[in-house]
Amino acid sequence: MKGTDMQTIHTKAGFKVLRESLGLYQSDVAEAAGVDVKTIKNWESPRLPRARATAVAWKYLENLAEIQEREVGCLVEKIVDETDGNPYPLPYFREQDLAAEDARAARISNAMTRKVAFELTRLAIPYEFRFEEEAADDERLSEIWDM
Repeated sequence: MKGTDMQTIHTKAGFKVLRESLGLYQSDVAEAAGVDVKTIKNWESPRLPRARATAVAWKYLENLAEIQEREVGCLVEKIVDETDGNPYPLPYFREQDLAAEDARAARISNAMTRKVAFELTRLAIPYEFRFEEEAADDERLSEIWDM
């Protein structure tokens, strides 16, 4: 599954879905696109049909989606190679326990973890989500996520 396989039609809803699937807030995209958050809200609002996301903003999200898909593919491949029939631990971060910049990284990581889980489900490989403190002693987790 590649980011380009999604063939996202450039609609307001499509922009929001892609942004959220990457674990990004409107403020994250606004910063990257050099616009304010209100502009992103307008791009995603069905009440403002003329306000459309720029090609640069779309390219930013699509590039991130492609990177994320490659990383998910590598992680899934490594997990498949190491699976022993026991549920594989997948890390999940509690954003509320983190500083703002760390929370942003956690949102992005959690979005990727959800995609890994989707692929593992599709491949019938058992997994379980674990918060960081629950997974600290599992070597499999640190090996996978240190890639």
